[in-house]
Amino acid sequence: MNEGLAELYGAMLGDGCVSEYYANCDSRTRVCAVLTGHKHDEEYYKNAIIPIFKREFSTSGYLRHRTERNAIIFVTSKKSVIHFFRFCGFPVGKKEELCMPQEIESKNPLALACIRGIFDTDGSIYRRYSKKYKGHSRIYTHQVIQFKINSSRLLEQIKCVLESNGIITTRITPEKDSFVLRITRQDGVHRFMLLIRPNNPYHTERYLNTPRFF
Repeated sequence: MNEGLAELYGAMLGDGCVSEYYANCDSRTRVCAVLTGHKHDEEYYKNAIIPIFKREFSTSGYLRHRTERNAIIFVTSKKSVIHFFRFCGFPVGKKEELCMPQEIESKNPLALACIRGIFDTDGSIYRRYSKKYKGHSRIYTHQVIQFKINSSRLLEQIKCVLESNGIITTRITPEKDSFVLRITRQDGVHRFMLLIRPNNPYHTERYLNTPRFF
C-alpha cells in the first residue's frame, strides 16, 4: 500500500464501484472497476486518476462521455485492478457500509491520501451566507467543506483522522438517505486544503477563486 493506491481507493469510495455482469457477446461473466463523475471532472481524471492506474497497474483504462447525463466515466477490467480492490475488501456491486481498510486508516499519510480521493470525487466546498435581518441581502462570508456519504462508519473514520490532524469538524448528522460531515471553522478549512492538497481543480478553483461563490 502507498499513498497513490490509498488515494485511488478513496476515489473509488467516493464515486466508484466494482461491477460484475454477464456479457452476452462472449457468454461469460465480466468484472470491471468504474468511476463516474461530472463532466467538469475530466481534467482530474486525466491528470490525477489515470496516472495512478498507469503507474500502479500499467493500464490507462478508457474514458467514456455520457453527454445526456453531463457525466464522464472511467472503466478498467484489468485483473490486477480488480484483485487489488477485492483484496482490500471493496464490495462488488452495491456499496454498503463503506470504510477505509485498516491498513490505510492506521497510517496517517495513507489516511490523508484516502481522504483526498474521497473529497476530490464526492466532497464539496461552498460559501455559506448570512443575513442580518429579514429582507437583507445575502452576505457570503464563510467557506464550508462538506462530505455527504451514505456510510456513517466512513464519515466517523474521516472525522477521526481530520481531528487527529488538528481540524475541527461538526457532528455527523443524518440527511435523507445519507450522512453529512462539515468543516465550518475557517482555520479548519484552510488547514484542510493545505494538508489534504486536493487534486481536483474544480475544488481548488472554488477555494481560491472567491467570485465563484457569489
